[in-house]
Amino acid sequence: MTNLEQLTFSTEHAAREWHRAFEWHLDVVPPLIEVIVWMTFPSIPVSRGGSRFDKIQISGGGYFDNIPDEIPGDAAAQDAKDLWWWLVEYTRAVAEWIIPDRPAPALDDKPNPDPLSARSVALTTIGWLIDHADRVRDVAELDEHMNEMFTEIRHLRGRYGVFPRPRRQLDLCRTCGARQVVFGWVSNPNGSPKPIRVGKCRTCGETYEVQHDPAPAPTPQVVLSSVCADGRHEACESVHCQCPCGHRSGVGREVGQS
Repeated sequence: MTNLEQLTFSTEHAAREWHRAFEWHLDVVPPLIEVIVWMTFPSIPVSRGGSRFDKIQISGGGYFDNIPDEIPGDAAAQDAKDLWWWLVEYTRAVAEWIIPDRPAPALDDKPNPDPLSARSVALTTIGWLIDHADRVRDVAELDEHMNEMFTEIRHLRGRYGVFPRPRRQLDLCRTCGARQVVFGWVSNPNGSPKPIRVGKCRTCGETYEVQHDPAPAPTPQVVLSSVCADGRHEACESVHCQCPCGHRSGVGREVGQS
């Protein structure tokens, strides 16, 4: 491998690792903000003898048993405000530094007091950031805020015990070889009102139309009489039988009958 090839490989590896860390940290935010906002509510104890299903469940985080009991509501409220401040300020800075494909989500200065709504807004926000990851990576001025925000995310993730399921791995680009193909719906170029699903590589920009294999033809059901099904016959038992022997004599005789 030449020095140029080694440098190219090293650069591509660094880019993949940056994208992996970027997406990993941002993926934690929606379930994390949901859990923290839930923790700002007054606790409701489970009645004696109650089921574990009586407890509030957090999507992506598990039951409240995962969360330390010593975190008071006012501390959780401050954690929610801090996490939200980091995300909002970063998103606004990114929107100013890059030329986005679409406007950034409009964000309030404080997190939504409803846990599921807070999660939904966070999910939309990180989706916008991840979609513009290539452009974000090129702006060194954003690195310091990003790194400090990621440190805060890791700290709160450990404090609240939030371990979300990993994202589905992106598809492999057949042109550049990067696993950076994402899918979406676009207008059909043939004028049909029905949109088509296409994939686009975030690295090289190559697009792929999703081809759907035609549904297999249904397998015809062969009608056999009980005797024909056992293969113990010399002629079909019924004129309605579809046995391939072709002997449709009305009433047949089983093998061994005289």
